[in-house]
Amino acid sequence: MVQFKYLPPHLQKQFYPPTRLPRGDLDDPATVLLSSPHSNSPSVSGPPPEPPPSPSPSPSISHDDVVDDSAEHFDLVRFFLLCPTKYIQHADLLALIRTCAPFDTKNALPPRVFYVTVPTLAPISAEQSATWSEKYWPISYKNTNPYGPHPSLVQRNAAEIEGDAGGWLALANTAGKQIAAKCLGESIGVVVVDRTKETPQVIAVAGDCRWRSPSGATEEHTGTGNVMAHAVQRAIAMVAKKRLRLAGTDPALLDRSLFCDSPLTEVEKEYYERDNTASSGYLCVDLDIYLTNEPCVMCSMAILHSRFRRCIFSTRMPHTGGMTSDGADDTSTGLRNGLFWRPSELNWKFLAWEFKEDDKENKAIPQFNKMLHV
Repeated sequence: MVQFKYLPPHLQKQFYPPTRLPRGDLDDPATVLLSSPHSNSPSVSGPPPEPPPSPSPSPSISHDDVVDDSAEHFDLVRFFLLCPTKYIQHADLLALIRTCAPFDTKNALPPRVFYVTVPTLAPISAEQSATWSEKYWPISYKNTNPYGPHPSLVQRNAAEIEGDAGGWLALANTAGKQIAAKCLGESIGVVVVDRTKETPQVIAVAGDCRWRSPSGATEEHTGTGNVMAHAVQRAIAMVAKKRLRLAGTDPALLDRSLFCDSPLTEVEKEYYERDNTASSGYLCVDLDIYLTNEPCVMCSMAILHSRFRRCIFSTRMPHTGGMTSDGADDTSTGLRNGLFWRPSELNWKFLAWEFKEDDKENKAIPQFNKMLHV
């Protein structure tokens, strides 16, 4: 979506005069043409309506005032990129748009459809972005690598966590086993760690709780269960409740039975009761999250929006997981969303990888339903 004033000159010339659509029932469709009575536009898909007659000049209004008012109205005009031309014929697109408001009324202005050439890929430099914006369509350049983190960045971070990751993942596995023993969820666990301190601190531990009803009873293990009680969702909620407690606010204010965000097992209670995090922290910035399994798309986005620094998991779930960007068994199957590093589309990025200890490569790995959403 682009305002008329930000279009390159050749497109302003092609799209002129810009027309504004009615902005609700109180708007007068007869006044939406923002051009002079003598302007013509060969690109209009239908004959433009006659503009309203110009009002009589008033001695109290200067020419400059009229120009400023026109510029203000021009700011209301927006142009949208719809789709490549190969996907729909011009006549079919017009017919489709005419079924939507505000084009679906009897006296509505006809839709105006233009053809423009736009780059297929994102620019790789500020200079290229400026050139393309002038030649094709306004483009924003984001100074980041769209193809993933630099190998040296991954190497440094992997070396930093290598000595402790196995222990955190074992703790996550314990959390999953304890919750599964209560028949409240799958054997899936999460550990949230703060490594910014001299001695790393475990902030929260949570297991999956999808088979626990809002009343606390065990539900039948069919379907998806309570998706709001996935281990990631519970762990993030526990971090928030700990911060409320440390700030002197009753954490019960956040209690919602649907989310199962109170500790239920011994290991969850042990770490929840520790006052080892700041009360004023912003979301989960600078925290790492360790998981027994790759999180689903929903939980991957929860991790992203919570601003975690790193995500480490033991077992990838290529058919349901949202983190990995390659396929199952190096094939083309699987989601391959790679949500941890999509800076051109999402407003946060972080490091994420599957962690395997060298001396445990050949040990048996717990078998999970490949289509399970973690």
